[in-house]
Parts: sequence; C-alpha cells; structure tokens
Amino acid sequence: MWVIDIRHWLDEEGKGPAAPQLKLKVAKLAEIIEHATSIESDLLVGEPPQCWRRPQRKPCKGRLDINFTDDDRICWKCPKCGDEGVVDGFRGLIWDMNVPPED
Repeated sequence: MWVIDIRHWLDEEGKGPAAPQLKLKVAKLAEIIEHATSIESDLLVGEPPQCWRRPQRKPCKGRLDINFTDDDRICWKCPKCGDEGVVDGFRGLIWDMNVPPED
C-alpha cells in the first residue's frame, strides 16, 4: 500500500515534482487528486484514472476506485491488480478542484 503526503514529492512552488524521477508518479497522483476532489465538489467529468501498475510488465487495465477516508485523505484501490494507497496533503494544491482558480 502506498501512503503518500504529496507535499513531500513537490517542488517549492507545489506545482511539480521535486525531482525528475517523480514526474510520472506526481502526474498520476494529480489525476487521482483531481478526480477525487471533482467528485467532492460535484464537478466530476469522465472516468476514474486508469491504474498505473504493470503486473508482469503489462499495463493493468483496471480503473481506480477512489474515495475519501474519515480523516480527509484520498484512498484508491485497483479492483484488477489490488494496488492501493492513500494520499494526504493535497488541500489547496493546484489539483484540488475545491479551490477556486486564481485570477
């Protein structure tokens, strides 16, 4: 299980990965955060993100089940491969759909 505070993976501005090797993981977490917070704010558009895992070096074809925990963290689980995790520290970031866009 992944347990991630997204702020630890971001640059000083909180808008991109802190290191190049985190680029794809931050992009996938951004999708998860956007999807979860868009559900929360009734802006949901589209399907949940596809799973990022590659069991036996083949892309998993599962779509993530995404929810909130009682302590306001986002949790996800892939029904196909079982990958799961929680992400915290997303409130107020650019991917939080509950934050009005800056002018």
